[in-house]
Amino acid sequence: MKKNCVQNVIIHFSDNMDFQVLSDKINEFHCEVIKRRLTSSDLTTEEKITVIDKILEKLKLCELDGSIK
Repeated sequence: MKKNCVQNVIIHFSDNMDFQVLSDKINEFHCEVIKRRLTSSDLTTEEKITVIDKILEKLKLCELDGSIK
């Protein structure tokens, strides 16, 4: 039997929304997801560090003008 999974996400923005608050919440969510996935993996500490380094490297490549695109 297949697990339930998210198939579509729609985000609605109001005109007076503070995008910095939204960005902080999204960043915190991603950090928690990465932490949970690394904790539940069978990777060694060195492999986990390598994964984090690769994530940071990828983010730096995607960064333009101080923000991730």
